[in-house]
Amino acid sequence: MRLVFVRSLPLEYLGINGLFTNLLAMLSLAELGLGPAIVYSLYKPLAEKDTETIKALMRLFQKAYNCIAILIIGAGLCVVPWLGWFIKGSAVADIDWFYIFFLLNAGVSYFYSYKRNLLIADQKQYINSIYQSTGQIVLAVLQIISLLIYPSYWLYIILMILVTVSENYAAAKKADKVYPYLQDTNVQSLNRGIKNTIVRNTKAMIAHKIGGMAVFSTANLILAKFVGLVAVGLYSNYSLVLGAANSFASQFFSSITAGIGNLIALESDKKKADIFKVTEFMVAWQAMIVGCGFYVLFNVLIELWLGKQFLFDDAIVTWLIINFYLMYMRKAVLTFRDASGLYWEDRYKPLAEAVVNLVASVYLTIHCGVIGVIWGSIISTLLTCFWVEPYVLFRNSIDIKLKDYFKDYFKYTAVTFFTAVFSKWLYGKLFIEVTIINFVLGVGLCLLLSNTIWIVLFRKREEMKYLRDVARDKFGMKFL
Repeated sequence: MRLVFVRSLPLEYLGINGLFTNLLAMLSLAELGLGPAIVYSLYKPLAEKDTETIKALMRLFQKAYNCIAILIIGAGLCVVPWLGWFIKGSAVADIDWFYIFFLLNAGVSYFYSYKRNLLIADQKQYINSIYQSTGQIVLAVLQIISLLIYPSYWLYIILMILVTVSENYAAAKKADKVYPYLQDTNVQSLNRGIKNTIVRNTKAMIAHKIGGMAVFSTANLILAKFVGLVAVGLYSNYSLVLGAANSFASQFFSSITAGIGNLIALESDKKKADIFKVTEFMVAWQAMIVGCGFYVLFNVLIELWLGKQFLFDDAIVTWLIINFYLMYMRKAVLTFRDASGLYWEDRYKPLAEAVVNLVASVYLTIHCGVIGVIWGSIISTLLTCFWVEPYVLFRNSIDIKLKDYFKDYFKYTAVTFFTAVFSKWLYGKLFIEVTIINFVLGVGLCLLLSNTIWIVLFRKREEMKYLRDVARDKFGMKFL
């Protein structure tokens, strides 16, 4: 889709896409973290099959998300007169109307999407994924066809709205079939204790939403303001690939969060600690595989996909990968934090993260260009999330010493660093030309090296033995 987009429309439109995505992510602050707070409250009634409480929670979800949709659309319209302030030197016509249609696409989805959360909380993420993936594939096919026949950004946006509404409606109807009691009109009032828990967690999640917005939803805004839309377009290509890898991994971690919630509620402290170590081991293994692949082949991929004119310097790409690695390595801690409902305990961390990120990113982008916004994200992560998140988790939920966690963390990181450097050196010796065949061989080389080194170095660890036993017993891999 991106390939057809950049071949059919001017590069400024790619920058507009990235800018509007960040703007609307900021407006999603209106959700105030209510979704995760209610999802956490669904774990217990789902486990106990308490349909009355589930119905009451979903009714609250419906009312809240309807109000949020209206609020987002209203607040978004107020931004229209200020759009020009966010963009340095743009001459794109109809940009206000493009933004309004993007806004409607974001707001309308809230009217139906709340029912997805029940599927996720009930460990039925696969159903939600089927609808999401189908919607994304259908949208991509329709947009590709439309751009090839009639390259219009208007048609591109209209198709986006139609598919978004259709996908959310279909997923909501599926949830009604899986949970017929959602159609009941007789809904009891929500228990006051549950209400208080939701209110408390929502207050904490406001801070988390602000922190997340400052880190993940301001890069394109800062680049558009201080560098220009062309830089946003180039940056968004790399972000798209990194986001795809992150989204792929998130499907796995979001699917196990509810199971870990049950583990935390029912199992012993030793069992919880053991499973956390296994999860962290898997995260580090995945981060090594993906990080090495990106370090060796990221610019090769962009050149083959879009062309040399869309490449960033190697230094910028390296820092992008370092930032990605730091973010990826947080997944185990964040998964256990969400399953434990520890939103209140680290409510001040995201606020500090937001302040550090914005100040550092703006200052460094003004003085250093595109690389500054990446440095800002890295600095904010190291000063806040890197140590606060595991500290809060180990103090309140999982019985692990912080020094033991960091000992493993730095060990995994050192192995990843040396493997990545060696892989890039070897790839450079073996493959000189940028071709699809060399790229495919490079992927095979990175996969072989990273997995072989990891397995050889960590084959005697308890976490590796646990994964081996799971593979043998659950997946029939008796040869392991």
